[in-house]
Amino acid sequence: MRKLAGLAGAIALAAAVGACSSSGSSTTATATATPTPRSGTETITATLIGAPAASYFNSGGATPPSFPSVVLAGVVNTTIRGPVTLGHSTGTTVTHTFVTPAGNLTIRRTEKTRHTQLAPAGQSGSTCYFTASSTGVYTVVGSQSTGKFAGATGSGTYVTTVVLGADLQPGRTTCSVANAGNVIAKGTSITYRASGPLTVTQ
Repeated sequence: MRKLAGLAGAIALAAAVGACSSSGSSTTATATATPTPRSGTETITATLIGAPAASYFNSGGATPPSFPSVVLAGVVNTTIRGPVTLGHSTGTTVTHTFVTPAGNLTIRRTEKTRHTQLAPAGQSGSTCYFTASSTGVYTVVGSQSTGKFAGATGSGTYVTTVVLGADLQPGRTTCSVANAGNVIAKGTSITYRASGPLTVTQ
């Protein structure tokens, strides 16, 4: 178990989630009709909450967080069943592939901001909450995508948000990183959300 003050590395890596190839099974879809372009907004969401998220931080982020699922909704609706490891990277621009039952969606993402310092986000009794995040932009790489995503075009933005819950140490009354103890399951989460226009022809 580690106190908040010693979690800088794990927080930085969690904020950079989604920078490596995802794991999961894939069944490549094959078009059987004349392709008709379809456009709209596509969202990609993955959330890890409670004890698994707390365990990730208390272990110091030794391995990438493992999500129970990743949900794609909009132009193409599909779900990657977990455990899904999206990975993490210290690189500013990386290529990432979502391996889905509808095909592979490859994006090239560029991180714009990464807030690794925990900011106070509230207090409930003796429990403190803190948050950190990273934001960036991405572009769909249609030439590397497959199935329903083959030849797709689009771009968008993403945000990874980390929320940590931690109890105050004995004798402390004010929430701060220095005053908080180990990360607890209650209120702790890692959320990855990307959204933007997508055009597919499959």
